[in-house]
Amino acid sequence: MGFLKNAYIYQRFAPNLLSVLIHPFYFTRKRLYQAMKEMAPDLNGRLLDFGCGSKPYKNLCTRISEYIGVDMENEGHDHSTEDVDFYYDGKTLPFENASFDAVLCSEVLEHVPDLDATLRELSRVLKPGGKMLITMPFVWPEHELPYDFRRFTAGGLIQTAEKHGFKVIKTKKIGKFYEVIAQMWIMYLHNGLYTKKHYLLNLLINAVFIFPFTLIGLILSAILPPVKGLYFGVVLEAEKK
Repeated sequence: MGFLKNAYIYQRFAPNLLSVLIHPFYFTRKRLYQAMKEMAPDLNGRLLDFGCGSKPYKNLCTRISEYIGVDMENEGHDHSTEDVDFYYDGKTLPFENASFDAVLCSEVLEHVPDLDATLRELSRVLKPGGKMLITMPFVWPEHELPYDFRRFTAGGLIQTAEKHGFKVIKTKKIGKFYEVIAQMWIMYLHNGLYTKKHYLLNLLINAVFIFPFTLIGLILSAILPPVKGLYFGVVLEAEKK
């Protein structure tokens, strides 16, 4: 039973073939993981994971010499089971200027009350020439309320990064049009049917009610022509000037 639960927890961020049956957010997490696997190795040296949570992508940062995780004190979920080294008070990061070679911000900047102030702090602690990897949602329901403040298109995230003195190296839109539609239907079912504590019951609910929509999304995305303009989010890699 312990092995099954550990496998269930692991695939929440690193979906595999089994996840098609048991993961209610298979599409968005799969596409995010693929993008992180591609771009995280570009980060090197001493890394600050801002909004680290359980540090789910630490193993993908293969060129890192030191990995330090920071999360927000006021974020709308419990951090007691997470791997947080320091907390951010929303004003000042507890580090010296230019003390990191790289910064990772995955699915967190939508939750900071003052985005400009946070980006100034991240730029302050990053060395000139250091890289920052950001992921942000574009199509996703409100979550971790009341600390959910914004969504960004690819163009909006590029503009924001450049405004704060970063040179954008690459961007990637994650998720296909039909996957997004399928995922939103799945989110509706998830919110209505899932329990908060009984993960075995949730596995059954997923296999019976949610898996068919996952399968339909997979088929449609494979056979229908691509359509632009609807995607889960953006992954952006930038360099501090």
